[in-house]
Amino acid sequence: MQRFSTPHQKLIVFACALFFLVGIGAAEIDVSAVVQPRNIQFSEKATLELVLSGKTFIEHIDAPTFNFLPAFLAVPMRSSTTPRLEGDKIAVSKAWYYELIPQQIGDFALSDIRFSYQGTPYFANPGTVRVSGENTYRDVSTGGVHQVEAEVTPSNPYLNQAVTYTFRYLYTTVLPTRESPVSTLPDFSGFLVEELPAPLNETKRVRGQTFQVQAEVRRLYPQKAGRIVIEPASLRLPLDRGPKTLKTGAIALTVRPLPLFQSQQFSGAIGDYQITAQIDKTRVEVGNGLTLSVRISGLGNMQTVTAPQIPAIPGVTVSGPNPGAGSTPESHVYAYALVPSQVGTVRIPAIAYTYFAPELGTYQTTQTAPIPFTVLPKPSTVVEVASDGVAWGEWLILLGMPLLVIVLAVGGYLWYRRLASARAAVERHDVPPDQGALATLTEILESRADNATAFGNAIAQVLYQYLSETLGISLVGGSANPDAVREVCAKAGLSDATIQEVADILAQCDYYRFSPAPLPAAERQALISRAEKVIREIKNLQET
Repeated sequence: MQRFSTPHQKLIVFACALFFLVGIGAAEIDVSAVVQPRNIQFSEKATLELVLSGKTFIEHIDAPTFNFLPAFLAVPMRSSTTPRLEGDKIAVSKAWYYELIPQQIGDFALSDIRFSYQGTPYFANPGTVRVSGENTYRDVSTGGVHQVEAEVTPSNPYLNQAVTYTFRYLYTTVLPTRESPVSTLPDFSGFLVEELPAPLNETKRVRGQTFQVQAEVRRLYPQKAGRIVIEPASLRLPLDRGPKTLKTGAIALTVRPLPLFQSQQFSGAIGDYQITAQIDKTRVEVGNGLTLSVRISGLGNMQTVTAPQIPAIPGVTVSGPNPGAGSTPESHVYAYALVPSQVGTVRIPAIAYTYFAPELGTYQTTQTAPIPFTVLPKPSTVVEVASDGVAWGEWLILLGMPLLVIVLAVGGYLWYRRLASARAAVERHDVPPDQGALATLTEILESRADNATAFGNAIAQVLYQYLSETLGISLVGGSANPDAVREVCAKAGLSDATIQEVADILAQCDYYRFSPAPLPAAERQALISRAEKVIREIKNLQET
């Protein structure tokens, strides 16, 4: 056997032996780095476990070194040393535990962790960690994504303006649990709240993924100006290993005060409104009542809508308002009782309603069209006066009534002859309806008769006849009344202003029918001029 006698040879042998022993020691050292869980929310924490172990007794072990910033802040929790028996030797495992607090949202590949034992470095890699926001959960078992979101529009409303709050739950897969997720909305402090019907489920594409969407909607009305914060909404997911709660972010609104406006008509309504009015009858006897119904409808806070002010109506007592029939969540109806005290044609003036339009940033006023109605004398008036009068008054009535009847009959007959003559002339010369009607009106004016009853009957007959011939719908007998005219004209497409003017003229004719006093020439001229003008307007509309 050859011996290593020289110092150089002995040194080589010692180095080989040392390398062999170190290699054996290195092979007996194990290191590991494990993160649990690997999917967390930003508000959650993960645990990092680092272990160094060997099959021989280990001593003088240095703590591992690493740095996960800026993605995670690592906070030491504890360490432990665990001895164990390996064959006939005592081995030791050393473990360190850290709490990983996420500082960012995203997917992070963690860097290597360095262990050092007896001057020899060892490395372990903990892998990747996904950090989601508080609003997102990723289910490892199904690969599904669950999210929540909330939004408010508009974000800078005016005081008492309608604001829409929408909470959405988005998910790619259904949770494999029997229970359903449960949402909790904020209490909306500082708002009036209306719950709206939930919209139908829909789908939404987000970064290449298709989500099912369930939504809850509230309509809010801010009750104070300035900054208002809506607290986060939450959704509880009933997972088998324990529930998980998703949260939306808080939402801050800046509520603007209303511009200054000096008007008694504005009562605080914010939105977009319309006002309409109608009466339950167009003819009423003096002293009896009719009902005026006013409807305010539109988009806005109906809780702030108040009854409009009715302008003064001469000769009419107005009482109310009272709740009217037909109110809905989108409209309010107010009823007023009107009692006229004198005979004639009464016009209800336009009723105005002022509101603030947030989209325009200005105050707006909407109003109704004037509404006329006819007040008739009571049939018992003459009898009552006669019963309360003195003897000579009774004789005057008894003698005057036959004379009045004769005058009215003669006047009516003369008017009838003139109208018949005018119609015959129209038929003989094939005159268009408008020219025939205008010619008849001229004859009526030139007759200079001042009998109000006959005059009212004549003008009304001309208009009814002209409308029947022009619109192709009969307006005679029981159908010859202002209400029927309104309906026929509306179907024919006449403008509201024209329809209103025709109704006003016919209402004035009805008033003259019950007026036995002589009719001044100026009044006759004014009514005929109005009738001529409206006939020309209808003719122009028919031609266009």
